[in-house]
Amino acid sequence: MVGADVRDVWIVIRHRGIRLSVGIGAALGGLLLLWGYPRAHALLVRSSSLRAADVEVALSVVPWTPSAVRVRLGVQYLYDPLTFDPPRALAHLQQAVRENPFDFRNWLHLAQGYEATGDRARADVAYRRALASAPAYFLPPWLYANFLLKHGERERAIEVFARAVGANPEAVANVAELLQDADALRRLDRLANRMSVRARLCAFLLTHDALASALALWRDLAWDDDEGVKLWLARALISRGINVGEAKWALALWHAMGERLYGRASETLIWNGGFEQPLLVEKIADRPPPSLRAMVDSEILDRDFDWKIAGENGVVAEIAREEAYEGERALRLEFVKPESTRFSGVAQLVLLRPATQYELRFASRADLRGDPRVLVEIVEAPRGVPQEDRVLFRWWMPPETNRTGWALVRETFQTSPTTSLVLLRVRREPAASLADFVNGRIWFDAFAIQSIEAGVEKRP
Repeated sequence: MVGADVRDVWIVIRHRGIRLSVGIGAALGGLLLLWGYPRAHALLVRSSSLRAADVEVALSVVPWTPSAVRVRLGVQYLYDPLTFDPPRALAHLQQAVRENPFDFRNWLHLAQGYEATGDRARADVAYRRALASAPAYFLPPWLYANFLLKHGERERAIEVFARAVGANPEAVANVAELLQDADALRRLDRLANRMSVRARLCAFLLTHDALASALALWRDLAWDDDEGVKLWLARALISRGINVGEAKWALALWHAMGERLYGRASETLIWNGGFEQPLLVEKIADRPPPSLRAMVDSEILDRDFDWKIAGENGVVAEIAREEAYEGERALRLEFVKPESTRFSGVAQLVLLRPATQYELRFASRADLRGDPRVLVEIVEAPRGVPQEDRVLFRWWMPPETNRTGWALVRETFQTSPTTSLVLLRVRREPAASLADFVNGRIWFDAFAIQSIEAGVEKRP
């Protein structure tokens, strides 16, 4: 058996010239490192704050500087008005792309450099390279789509915008502002094919009063989303429809929402006239989903066809589950401040036909002391705003009212040739004299409006 010892092996440089060369090389390398490293470090750290001429000098001394410095210098030549020089910017950006072709930002800067020099074809190629380098990012398709739109390629731009909003749905409003066309937005929706994008497009269209297009997108949303987006947008559409004078359109959507929430549509002109259904604000959250709040925060969702019931100073207003005229619930007003009480916290918008005779029916009972001075009235309310000089009907509760049983009220009124939307409301006016006193409770139930010509209640 042959054995071998493992020993340290030393390389001994015996030739004096070689040893001298190695020593001189090491010394020069160390000096170069000591001299060059601070400069390279300063260039990397401070290149964004140096003048372009200083960076150019540094680059001539340290040619192996990373591509990030070249990109910063190219961007400075491209966007700084004091050093604007697109050809010089291109030289640096092209070198940066050669050194690091995998960074999509380098391709974006290069594309914008070609744009600045008027080379549209090369700019298009560079934008597409950026898009291929970062297919899931928002910035490449956003900048490329804007480039295409600026150069009149609208159809291609919409396709690329669809990729942008797919990557970041929050940008829908910005894209919609650029396109400004309902047909283009519908095509954008089809290409993106995402519920989050569709909801934002719907919100944008309704805030710009393109209600028909907004409704078309709304119909394709799912009811069972976690944030209740479709339900909230329905409320926004109804409110906007009333605001712009499309009350009939808004009422049709209200009936569709009622079928979803309550299992049935309204069968009478007055929604929930017997107070048996919970109010809409009790049924759903009264806040917009966070994803839409920024888009429609200015939208006021206070106009629909539900009861508005709110207590005011000295009056508690609520739907009470107790002995009712019909069903199990009724509206109860409790006066807890006896003197000079003013109240107008119960109202509902109702859509009627012009120049038509109607009958208003409701039941009331009271248990109180003093003069009730409570009235039920119908006033014209175009776009949901009551016109105090256009009262169609007014009924005052008799002063001697103080009974425990229900009384049925049936009165007729005539709409004007311009009547469309009206406000049915219950309120109290204090007496003009100082001696105004009321204390106790009043109940209302079974509100209904019926067209006298038809003999039955009909939807307009």
